[in-house]
Amino acid sequence: MSTWLLAALWLAAPVPAPQAPAESPRKADSVIGEVTAVDGALRRLTVKSDAGASVEVRLDDKTVFLRARPGSTGLNDATPAHLEEIAAGDRVLARGRRADDKASLAARQVVLMTRSDIAQKQDSERADWRRRGVLGVVSAVDATKGEIILQVRRLAGAETVTIPAAGPKVVFRRYAPDSVKFGDARPSSLVEVQVGDQLRALGERSPDGSRLVPEQVVFGTFRTVSGPVAEVDASTGELTVRDEQSRKPVRIAVGSDARLRRIPPEMGARLARWREGPGPDGPARPEGPAGNGTAPGAERFRGMREGGGPEDILDRLPAITLAELKPGDRILVSSTKGNDPAHLTAIALVAGLEALAPPAIARGRGARGMDSDLPPELMDLGMSIP
Repeated sequence: MSTWLLAALWLAAPVPAPQAPAESPRKADSVIGEVTAVDGALRRLTVKSDAGASVEVRLDDKTVFLRARPGSTGLNDATPAHLEEIAAGDRVLARGRRADDKASLAARQVVLMTRSDIAQKQDSERADWRRRGVLGVVSAVDATKGEIILQVRRLAGAETVTIPAAGPKVVFRRYAPDSVKFGDARPSSLVEVQVGDQLRALGERSPDGSRLVPEQVVFGTFRTVSGPVAEVDASTGELTVRDEQSRKPVRIAVGSDARLRRIPPEMGARLARWREGPGPDGPARPEGPAGNGTAPGAERFRGMREGGGPEDILDRLPAITLAELKPGDRILVSSTKGNDPAHLTAIALVAGLEALAPPAIARGRGARGMDSDLPPELMDLGMSIP
């Protein structure tokens, strides 16, 4: 999110050249990235650029420091800053002259976005997506009307939301294959949206909830795999799962961005009883979309949702590490759909499915069918809030 914004700030506000002896014109160099070290005494910053290189940013008395507000498209509202305000974890755009070996840059200007400012902006944006956003699976695309029909799954059943997405003001982004990062999503358009894609839209919803006029649309082709773990290699950050659908092994890369959670045994047991209907431990499963969800399993998930979506359920489940998984554990993994069906990069992983009846897991088969007995919101866990 910050990279393009810092670049926009750079383009929007050229830096006045400091007073210096005449020299041949030369285009200013720049580096954008995260500060990894600050040496106030030597007036040096170490910046890990977004390209992955480590660059030493050298400062002097003529270096201009500005603090930009995340979300700004220019420097008109930027405020003066000082070297002492910069800390590791902040993001900067440094402009000046780069050494021939590209390992250092003598900065004329440093535009700062502090880690706390960025986090505050991201929290605000996530809250907006939760409040005004909708997440579901595309069931139809009407190119003539410029509309997307979205199926939104809830414990009480599915609802249909129509999204009139034609027009130049709607911003589309599509997740890249084999990438779990929203920052890797590329600009897109309505014509690329396909039936079966998972889609999240931000906008104004009608009073009855049946339509949402979007401002932003983020979508992608996701794959959900469920099955027993065959092997775990915590040293390489990978595991192998036997896919219930294909009956073939799938290698799963679990990076630092993946969210790993576990369904506690007691919750799994409640969900299993809720699914099986009347019994000594609880009331019957609600019938169809009109069910009131009074069974223990339904109540637990509804209480966890508190009006939110899949990311709320996921965040409230107990977090685990890859090292805690063992062969035989039944898991559900979501990933963007890449080019190699035998290898995925996890966006989210939920363990603890062994507490659910095996037929339910088999019917889920990693597919996105509405008849799956896995909790509906968990089947949409692929796309986190941007």
